[in-house]
Amino acid sequence: MSWKTALITGGSTGIGLELAKALAKRGTKVVICGRRQSQLDEAVKEIGENGSAIQCDVADPAAVQRMVDEAHQRLGSLELVIANAGIGGDKPAARLKIEDIVPMLQINVIGACATITAAIPHLLAQGGGHLVGITSVAGYRGLPTSGAYSASKAAFSTFLESVRVDLFKRNVKVSDVRPGFIETPLTAKNKFPMPFLMPADRAAQKILGALASGRRVYAFPWPMWMLIKVVTMVPGWLYDRLGGSVDFRKDA
Repeated sequence: MSWKTALITGGSTGIGLELAKALAKRGTKVVICGRRQSQLDEAVKEIGENGSAIQCDVADPAAVQRMVDEAHQRLGSLELVIANAGIGGDKPAARLKIEDIVPMLQINVIGACATITAAIPHLLAQGGGHLVGITSVAGYRGLPTSGAYSASKAAFSTFLESVRVDLFKRNVKVSDVRPGFIETPLTAKNKFPMPFLMPADRAAQKILGALASGRRVYAFPWPMWMLIKVVTMVPGWLYDRLGGSVDFRKDA
């Protein structure tokens, strides 16, 4: 399957950039968005002649609406919309402050949902399309030191499922992509072991393959997905004890 046009938020680095590059090589006209103009300029050079950029902070829903409308006007259609922009961070609850939580929810939930919501009228008017949210396997369960991050990804996944049901008969596909650890500037900051770490370019190819095959939910790499599935089956009383045994002193 191929798409003539695509919009990708958070497209200047990591998974977003690799998705944009892979799509552009297939002939897709791609618009990326990001906060930093300098990064966007460099990214467009990597993407090539099929790429262009719009500066936008997805934490601002009004700015997101303007960005999506501009991308539609520039491309003429929005066949594929990927809400990829997001931030991460880990901190144990004993040191967690509301200032750690609000920005993550603003970008990972409000910004992501704003992207999808702004795109829906365009897809309905053109008779269909594909909406994609990049969430995380971290949304399957509240992981230690990841209260805000796990909550944000779980919230966005639930939103995507509801949108998929609502648009089921409107020729609009909705996919929830749930990566594990991917080599990006986001994960480069992590100070803990990251099992089954995957290069971003390989992740992009897997994502596009899953979207082309019509996957509604795609969690990968498969060893990480299997590990998370096991974790979801652990009873609460045992999960509390296992998670509670994590040593937080390195974060002190």
